[in-house]
Amino acid sequence: KVQLDMEKWLEEGGDSLIESIRNKFVTGDWKNGEEDDGDEEKFDDFADLETGEQYDAQGQVISDDDDDDDVENRNNAEDDDDDMSVANPTEGMTDEEIRAYNIERKAQQKNRFNEEYDEEKVDGRGDGKDNDAENEYLEALKRQKEEKIKRNEEEFGQEGERVRQRHEGFRQGLYCRIQIDGVPAAFLDNYKPELPLVIGGLTPQETKVGYTRCRFKKHRWHKKILKCNDPLVFSIGWRRFQSIPTFSTEDVNGRHRYLKYTPQHMHCFATFYGPLSPPNTGILAIQHMTGNIAGFRIAATGVVLELNASFPIVKKLKLVGTPTKIYRNTAFITGMFNSALEVSRFEGASIRTVSGIRGQIKKSSKEGQPGSFRATFEDKILKSDIVFCRTWMPVELKQYFNPVTSHLMDGGVNGWRAMKPKAQLQIETNTPIEVKPDSIYKPIERPERTFNKLFIPKKLEANLPYASKPKNDKKKKSKGYVAKRAVVMDSKEKKKYAFLQALNTIRNEKVKIRKASKQQNRLEKERQNAKAEAAKAAAHRANKKRQYRAEGKREKFKEAKRSKQNS
Repeated sequence: KVQLDMEKWLEEGGDSLIESIRNKFVTGDWKNGEEDDGDEEKFDDFADLETGEQYDAQGQVISDDDDDDDVENRNNAEDDDDDMSVANPTEGMTDEEIRAYNIERKAQQKNRFNEEYDEEKVDGRGDGKDNDAENEYLEALKRQKEEKIKRNEEEFGQEGERVRQRHEGFRQGLYCRIQIDGVPAAFLDNYKPELPLVIGGLTPQETKVGYTRCRFKKHRWHKKILKCNDPLVFSIGWRRFQSIPTFSTEDVNGRHRYLKYTPQHMHCFATFYGPLSPPNTGILAIQHMTGNIAGFRIAATGVVLELNASFPIVKKLKLVGTPTKIYRNTAFITGMFNSALEVSRFEGASIRTVSGIRGQIKKSSKEGQPGSFRATFEDKILKSDIVFCRTWMPVELKQYFNPVTSHLMDGGVNGWRAMKPKAQLQIETNTPIEVKPDSIYKPIERPERTFNKLFIPKKLEANLPYASKPKNDKKKKSKGYVAKRAVVMDSKEKKKYAFLQALNTIRNEKVKIRKASKQQNRLEKERQNAKAEAAKAAAHRANKKRQYRAEGKREKFKEAKRSKQNS
């Protein structure tokens, strides 16, 4: 066995063993090796196929800087007409000095190229205005970017992005992970990845519940007008919920009057119970959430006006009564109230008869039915007069609020149960429409009243002027002398009379012929009009039949597509 002396290999210096073999490796100086081994085969530059790096004949890595230096050296040699045998200027420099030298040379080359490019523009060989505008725009973008980077560095220091996120939060375009507590299990069971979720936030004021008054208008593409107290699904901000709106309109004196239906082409006010939203928030109202409804689904649009714990809305109330006893300007009325307490609340209220006589409620009466009272009028009323009192009664607002929890249901929107309108329930359950006998319009039958003739005493009639006296001349039963006397005509008068009779006969005959021709023309025109109407009706029927056939095909295709999706 040969024992190696490790101390010799650990020695350092120019004559040590390690230094004697250092030039045999890739990291050594191969020039010295060439002098020692002159018979060895010399190699040109080669490249490593795995890493892509290039090596020269001495085994040094050829970098891009070296390539640029070669190109620069060649250009400089051509420009200066120097000999190619000039010594390498980087010889004897360290790596850092060579790197600094290359950077300086590249900067000079870049400046030379920019100067040549600017000279071309000045000479008119460039694009001109387009290039100037493009360069100005790019320079402005660069300046903005540099200023922004500088401000960020001054504001957030060296840490940069972390400090910025800690101060201003996550910006747009960044991916973030959010942890949500209290998510129901039904949400995860019925979650559909193909439906994106929109995450939003609510202010503390928006978590409260109260009444909201908004400006409301039926959408012009919605077929039917909306009825008061029919449930609607409201989409306001981040929320969707079902509520019962109450429609009203504002009078000149600021009173909000109850409306049974929305106006056809006008705005109105809607008041509903639900989560509070800030004013000027847009509102979208939908009557049916299911997707199989034909026609336009958006029922109405609006904007939030004000929020409050309650809003006063009133509607008209007309109380009707009949007189029982009538004195000069005083009468006792019954049937308008049910108790003396109700009468006491309306003491001093204005009343009126159908004929227009105004009056005032004074005090309740103990006689007669409960609720009878004494009233005074401007003039004496008749027992056949109807007395009515116009009042306003407050409308009670419905406190109904049902959030749309479609993400918790198996069928989505179709699985969510919402309140249905009364008309829809009657159709589904085949319930007849409730009819109130008092609400049916009946023909008004009033007996014709006969008034006695005006009687004027003879003394008073004698003192009246002639223009005011009644002229009641009696009709004469017997005919006068003029009607009874006989008329005898002479020969000339007879000829005139016969001539007039002949003229009248000719005129009557012409009138008769003219009427007959007009009647014939009218019948012919009616016949032609009937023929044209029949042709028009046949074309209309054919057109409607074609439309119904096409609509039926579309409905059949939609139904097949819907059943295919459900399956």
